[in-house]
Amino acid sequence: MGAPPVLESSLAPQVLDGLLPESIDTYIDEERNRQRHAIQCQEQLGLRPFGKRLAAELTGVLLPQAIEKDRLAYLAELVMRNCRERRIVAPSPTALERLCADLRHHARREAHRRLTNGLSAEQRKRLDGLTQRREEGGQTWLTWLRQMPEAAKPAAMLGVIERLEKVRGIGIEPGRGHLVHQARLAQLAREAGRSTVQHVADYERQRRHATLVAISVDLTASLTDPAVDLFDRLVGAMFRKAEGRHARAFQADARAINDKVRLFARVGAALTTGRNDQQDGYDAIIALMSWEKFCTCVAEAEALARPEEFDAYKNLGEHYAGVRRWSPAFLETFLFESVPASASLMRAIEVLREANRSEKSSLPKSAPTAFVRQRWAAQVMPGGTIDRRYYELCVLSELRDRLRAGDVWVTGSRQYKSYEERLISTETLEKLQQSGDLPIAVEADFETFIAARRTLLDERMTAVDARAAEGKLPDVTLTKGALKISPIEKSTPPEAEALAARLYTMLPRIRITNLLAEVATWTQLSVER
Repeated sequence: MGAPPVLESSLAPQVLDGLLPESIDTYIDEERNRQRHAIQCQEQLGLRPFGKRLAAELTGVLLPQAIEKDRLAYLAELVMRNCRERRIVAPSPTALERLCADLRHHARREAHRRLTNGLSAEQRKRLDGLTQRREEGGQTWLTWLRQMPEAAKPAAMLGVIERLEKVRGIGIEPGRGHLVHQARLAQLAREAGRSTVQHVADYERQRRHATLVAISVDLTASLTDPAVDLFDRLVGAMFRKAEGRHARAFQADARAINDKVRLFARVGAALTTGRNDQQDGYDAIIALMSWEKFCTCVAEAEALARPEEFDAYKNLGEHYAGVRRWSPAFLETFLFESVPASASLMRAIEVLREANRSEKSSLPKSAPTAFVRQRWAAQVMPGGTIDRRYYELCVLSELRDRLRAGDVWVTGSRQYKSYEERLISTETLEKLQQSGDLPIAVEADFETFIAARRTLLDERMTAVDARAAEGKLPDVTLTKGALKISPIEKSTPPEAEALAARLYTMLPRIRITNLLAEVATWTQLSVER
């Protein structure tokens, strides 16, 4: 369908002097005419035609972003945005698809190169060893590493630590994982997780080693977090057992204790009545029971009574042997860092490490105790000397509490890492500041920013003062320094509210999980980056 006749009559003289309106379709069908006009339009608008040279330029510019995320739809959006910014004629759909595919291929190859660059022959051999079978069980090492023990038992903690030591034994330095964007690293590990070990082993050499490097880095964090969670559960189980034993100690004698309380309540009542009647106390007791029985009841009450310092924490020492099955390995395997307020706890952990390495049964007198809370003091330092058992249990308990509070973090962890690790590095910040590419919507320099804000505030306040003096502020009156604001009137008519209520009743009822999944699809907030 051609253009309207009115448009053709107006357009024909502008395209070429003397061109008849009825001939414009024939004129446009000529390829050389279209090419000539395209060149003229590009020159007039300052556009550059898309070609191989500009395709290579776009590939180089967009490569860092493609390494981070290489979905074809995302890459196509990047290409089109950069074409607009660089005043490049948009490529055809076929050329765009080919460019995005090439860009994704280059991004993946570059990510593989960065992850494997500098690997020694021994490291590559150990990486390939992950795809081989273990002598025990017949599983591959990679399959075994992915099987996380879950039961809150000492054997489970030792199993996680054994797996972590196996991964660390490959010799992949933690900094290698930062050579590519973390989203790319997670993508490589995720893709490998959806594939069989045999399929990963059949990758070409560079891709295989890059994937195994990503798996190793990912496994380090994936094993560290469960180990810390298991530590939390083991310490919690120790407290629950001690408190349960403490409660059972009362429950076992509850009937006898209650009988004695009732008996001495009767004795007290008899003594009170005897005093009121000016009766001798001894006679009041004899009237209630024989003196021999009274003495027997006193002895039984003394046997049932608990010491004044009776506390569930006194039962914790009975679990020390079980804790020792895993605590030395746990403290030795993981590196802890903390805020300055927890420095005493960090020194205590180091004291325990040294004692475990030297197999000493006692601790030095200089062992820090500033972290010991009042609840623990009676057990940790009875008589002023340090009890090794309760000192170690106190350290583990305090470490659990500080991990929960975020005052202590674990190197190599995702969940228990410091807040600073979640930010961009100092080096990256300095580079962005120097280049002026800091990705924030406000002025990076505080003095410049606050000066601009003050100037804007002064301008706005001056304008408000002027309008207030003229009485032009809507719904606001300012009289002798008193500000009065008119109440907001209801703007929604009753008919609209009634209609909204009817519409809400017509909406289908859905599960909240389905609604959240749909919103997550819209926003893409749940997608790992």
